[in-house]
Amino acid sequence: MTILVVCVLLFCLYSPRTYGDTAFTVKISVQGLPVKLVTNIYVNGIYNGTLAGGASESYNLYASGSPYLISVDGYVQGSDNGTRYYCASPTWRVSSNGSETFVYVTQYFLTVQTAYSTASGQGWYTSGTTAQAAINDQQVSEGQSTRNIFNGWTRDAEGTQPTSSEIVMDAPKVAIATWITQFFLTVESDPENVTGLAGSGWYGAGTQANFTATPIISAGTQTRLKFDHWSGDFAGQQPAGTISVDRPKTVQANYVDQYLLSVEYAPVEVAGSYNETHAGWYDTNSDVQLGPAPTIISVSPVERLQFIGWTDGGTLSGNISYAVSMDRPRNVTLSYATQYYLDVQSTYGTASGSGWYNRGATATITAPTSSGTWPISYTLTGWMVNPPSVGIAGGGGSWTVTVNGPYVVQAQWSMDYLPLIMLFAVAGTGTTAGAATLVGYKRGSFSRRRPQKLPTKPTGPVTVCTNCGSTIPPGSGVCEKCSVATSLSSSKEDKVYDYIVNHQGIISLSTASADLGIPVEELKKITEHLKRQGRLS
Repeated sequence: MTILVVCVLLFCLYSPRTYGDTAFTVKISVQGLPVKLVTNIYVNGIYNGTLAGGASESYNLYASGSPYLISVDGYVQGSDNGTRYYCASPTWRVSSNGSETFVYVTQYFLTVQTAYSTASGQGWYTSGTTAQAAINDQQVSEGQSTRNIFNGWTRDAEGTQPTSSEIVMDAPKVAIATWITQFFLTVESDPENVTGLAGSGWYGAGTQANFTATPIISAGTQTRLKFDHWSGDFAGQQPAGTISVDRPKTVQANYVDQYLLSVEYAPVEVAGSYNETHAGWYDTNSDVQLGPAPTIISVSPVERLQFIGWTDGGTLSGNISYAVSMDRPRNVTLSYATQYYLDVQSTYGTASGSGWYNRGATATITAPTSSGTWPISYTLTGWMVNPPSVGIAGGGGSWTVTVNGPYVVQAQWSMDYLPLIMLFAVAGTGTTAGAATLVGYKRGSFSRRRPQKLPTKPTGPVTVCTNCGSTIPPGSGVCEKCSVATSLSSSKEDKVYDYIVNHQGIISLSTASADLGIPVEELKKITEHLKRQGRLS
């Protein structure tokens, strides 16, 4: 609260009544009055002049006249009718030396105005406090279909409730209750039993009223009465209308027969990207054009929906647009297939199978089992699928995977570091048919061994263990070294030996495995056994 401070010192001088009467001194101050305003001073109820803002004095009083009652005006009017200054303690009784300060506070007047009903809250309020205006009645009737409604507070007051929001009294304020005149709009139908009409009610004079008619009279499954036109105080062909309410008015909705066309979506997620706007109620025998529907709806970079067609009464139409004759209620389904993208990746060779697949479809993946040329070759060791829970089946260059989501299939390769067999020797009957040199390739370097004589090629059948490479005695089906049963015969060794000879001693194990139909691990064991026999070096 802001207080204007003015100190006024008043001297009240009385003549001594008796010789030798003693005197005492008093000091009077005034706070809160503007400098241009004055207050009246009274001593024992007798007017003793005024004190102007900014004045200050002391005064001698005589004991013979004590006690004295010094007083000021309780209210001092301000420069306008809405402002005044109030002193809560305007009197001071004194009989000895002392001082007194008369404090004034600023007060402002709140005026409350209303055209209808009665209001409260008007009056004086101390500066900085809050006030509220209130209306006693919110509605005042003026006859059938006409009334006045409290609409809220304006000027220095706010709010739409009967009691205004708080008004800070930092100046003279005016709170005005506003009212609007309203007329009643009646919305009815033909036939009379139609329900769900919207728009009936009270409207401010001169305002625009919106009204609608809902086709809700059932005449069977998905059959009803359709709005046709308005009559009365409004003429129109649409089920929604607008009218200026400058007096009480009535509008009437009129109806005809209609069938329902509904559109469903399979899957339901289609509706999030495409919504067929032509579904609804139609007059009997009218023609409705559905679509065109999008052929592809993108869900994400790896998922999409592909258009299948429109299904109506068990009949499927593959056209993106579909015409419906409304000779009866119709229920049409718009169908799409969910598709996922299969990404097949391979660092070496050419892998196929990437593309879009319907959910649940089986995708075929093809890729070479080996890649590269001498001296570096790579062998396909398997596939890595993301997510890892997905299984992949097959082999021999062709695999399958069931596509139930977007997958990434990555070919896994290993580099062939094993020695390459180079040159060869053939053992004869006591003579050397040739010499063999073994050339090894590993980590980019070559190592050579001096040629050596090879023994004569065995003429009898030889069996080699497929597990450890040891020679199995003729007629035995079990390796004496590792006790693993084997069926490898000398004919497979001869097959490998001849293959090496035909390739002049230089082979790739992975390529030879594919050409001979012998697994790489078994091929390694056979070549090692040939070396131990002396047929190769």
